[in-house]
Amino acid sequence: MTDLRKDLVLGLVLLAAGAGWSALAWATLSPGFGGGDIGPRAFPLAFGVILMGLSALFIANTLGRDTGGAAAKEGSASILWGPALLLLLEIAVYGALLEKIGFVLATPLLVLAVLGANLKIRGPLTLAAMAAGLTAGCWLVFGKLLGIYLPGGTWVDLG
Repeated sequence: MTDLRKDLVLGLVLLAAGAGWSALAWATLSPGFGGGDIGPRAFPLAFGVILMGLSALFIANTLGRDTGGAAAKEGSASILWGPALLLLLEIAVYGALLEKIGFVLATPLLVLAVLGANLKIRGPLTLAAMAAGLTAGCWLVFGKLLGIYLPGGTWVDLG
């Protein structure tokens, strides 16, 4: 399978995933509590629409690409399965940790794991600042400002 065909298939799969995600978000999540309020449906639906838009741009770029010349002679790009599987494992562990230790403890652990293992960032100040900043920022925006439920944890509940 050529790179052009692989990219086209990838774009179509991502477009279908975005459409399916958006349809499920629309059908299963409540729209909100008031006429103009942002409810639980807003962010998942927005992510699905963004995925569909980016997929459409990717497909258009793929179809408009020159199929001859140097691009066809480069060969196929290999998929880096190690980092992809590591990220999948980290997200699965994060989901399990959310239930047990809650958002406030699980989120900085995930940030540290991704920064250290995937991005190879080793500076202690950078690691601490990113973990604390992303956790506090998400907690303030989603938990306090938007009032979205963030799990407290069954083992440890820091709210």
